[in-house]
Amino acid sequence: MPHQVHLSAFMLFAPAPHTPLSWLSAPTDVEHQWFEAGYWRAIARTLERGKFDMLFLADSLAGGNTPAQIRYAIQFPCHDPVALVTYLAGVVEKLGLAVTMSTTFYPPFLLARTLATLDHLTAGRIGWNIVSSISSAEARNFGRAELPPHDQRYDLADEYLAACHALWNSWDDDAVVMDVNQKIFADPNKVHRVAFQSEHFQTEGPFTVIPSPRRHPFLFQAGQSERGRAFAARHAEGIFSAARGTHQMRAFSDDIAARLEGGGRDPATVPILWAAQPVVAATEAEARDRFAEIRERIPLEASIAQMSAHWDVDLNGADIDQPVVELQVSGLQGFVDMYVRAQPEITLRDIAGSYMVGSGRSPLIGTPAQVADAMLGMLEEGGGSGFQISPPYHAPAYFNDLVEMLIPELRKRGLYRDDYCGTTLAEHVREGMA
Repeated sequence: MPHQVHLSAFMLFAPAPHTPLSWLSAPTDVEHQWFEAGYWRAIARTLERGKFDMLFLADSLAGGNTPAQIRYAIQFPCHDPVALVTYLAGVVEKLGLAVTMSTTFYPPFLLARTLATLDHLTAGRIGWNIVSSISSAEARNFGRAELPPHDQRYDLADEYLAACHALWNSWDDDAVVMDVNQKIFADPNKVHRVAFQSEHFQTEGPFTVIPSPRRHPFLFQAGQSERGRAFAARHAEGIFSAARGTHQMRAFSDDIAARLEGGGRDPATVPILWAAQPVVAATEAEARDRFAEIRERIPLEASIAQMSAHWDVDLNGADIDQPVVELQVSGLQGFVDMYVRAQPEITLRDIAGSYMVGSGRSPLIGTPAQVADAMLGMLEEGGGSGFQISPPYHAPAYFNDLVEMLIPELRKRGLYRDDYCGTTLAEHVREGMA
């Protein structure tokens, strides 16, 4: 079990930040809509008040490809999270901000420049969720017929990261002189052309951003597949994962630890955050009633549409009562495998019943004490540092509920910070690690 439980908020810049139809739970007299600055300002300030590590923003560069995805707002519409992070950088002073950007569609120089600039504006609080994209619709939005094959996308991402690091490290630590008397801003001998060239990428430099507080953003990755795990073990400073039960959690934790050690890295320095949706209320009955309301509002068609979007496969018209054990998808194959490992004969209907919301048997539904007990038990049995929490109902109210009820319970047990001990995102997510 970690010395401290870490919490991160996981959202999309969208009407349903994570859970299908969560937009239906917004009060009719809501002060701000999801696309307005005030909505996100309220969330960020609540998270900072609760001393969350960060607000972690997912992204999708496509969507609305079926009538069901449009009807139910399944990851669509989705606004630009980079612009949102730029705004939030001036709203909160300590909260970390992680943003998703794709190695398939952003040129390396543009991405490296954007994130280095944000690292300056946030004083080292910026993180990058490294993705290689999962949707063929994204490819078509950028004028491509299809995505490269799954493993090839990771091969390209390896090259991409090498290009980014070459740019971020092209200024010596003491290159910026700012000598007013000698009229020297920077020493030309300490600012280097990159001249990076690999099989698929090349960039000349010099890099146009001075060294930022960490030189590069804090690097997150969430690959579940064999190739994704290899990539995470090589590049990631923090890992986001999902599992069906503590046995899968422990298997993943041990596998990542072995891969890190094999690459000469210390697993104790790489936090793992688990996807979670705790529902907390004053009584267990109230919490379970709330969960039942959340589950009830999501029709089967909406869950299938969400699965189609994540897996990059059209499940409309599929036989949802057949086992999916042989299903191979070009999107999030790791999610499919996660369900099959937990229940080999599982069907699409079974998966849809809990997809992105969880099961009514989840131990993370109950009173603050019950949910805290469950969280601590999961980390003790499964490993990891904490939880990446997505809102199943109106996000401003949901996170306020966690800050007002769950976090005081964790603090009472001495397992949650009273205040931030550092100023950078790296310090937040590594605080209390052995």
